Amino acid sequence: MNQPARAWTFDRWVDSPPLSLEKLRGKVVLVRWFNTGCKYCGNTLPGLEKLRTRYAAQGLVVVGAFHPKPQRPVTDAFVRKTARKLGFMGPLAVDEEWTTLNRWWLMNHPDRNWTSVSFLIDQHGIVRWAQGGGEYHESSDPKHAACDASYATLERTIRALLDDRAANH
Repeated sequence: MNQPARAWTFDRWVDSPPLSLEKLRGKVVLVRWFNTGCKYCGNTLPGLEKLRTRYAAQGLVVVGAFHPKPQRPVTDAFVRKTARKLGFMGPLAVDEEWTTLNRWWLMNHPDRNWTSVSFLIDQHGIVRWAQGGGEYHESSDPKHAACDASYATLERTIRALLDDRAANH
């Protein structure tokens, strides 16, 4: 954290023009890798959609980065259907060969076995929050207290970054 985000090289974008960190400079960007059959993704993406719609007008961009597990070619229709089924309607990047996921998270870290990771990047391109996998979402269930706490931290961080963005705009 507190390091510049590395450039991403997604294979393609679904239902969105290609986005780059350079094009998104000045925005607050949340990237979440997700795939099918991942209960953590299924529990997390609806909350990310809520954040996306709540804060988009203030400058938040949430990107869903689909990484098929196991690695394999996937169609745009499959990626779209998976995202919509999980409740996410935002821009979709496809990382079929895990190129960006490897560069951002897995490379040289054999202990990192989660692939559904998240990064929050400030308006200057600096990673300000990262979550190494699993789930985070709002919940009043005591079994999901850690999920709720992570989601609350994320939302507080988003609000602080958006406030900073607004103050410096």
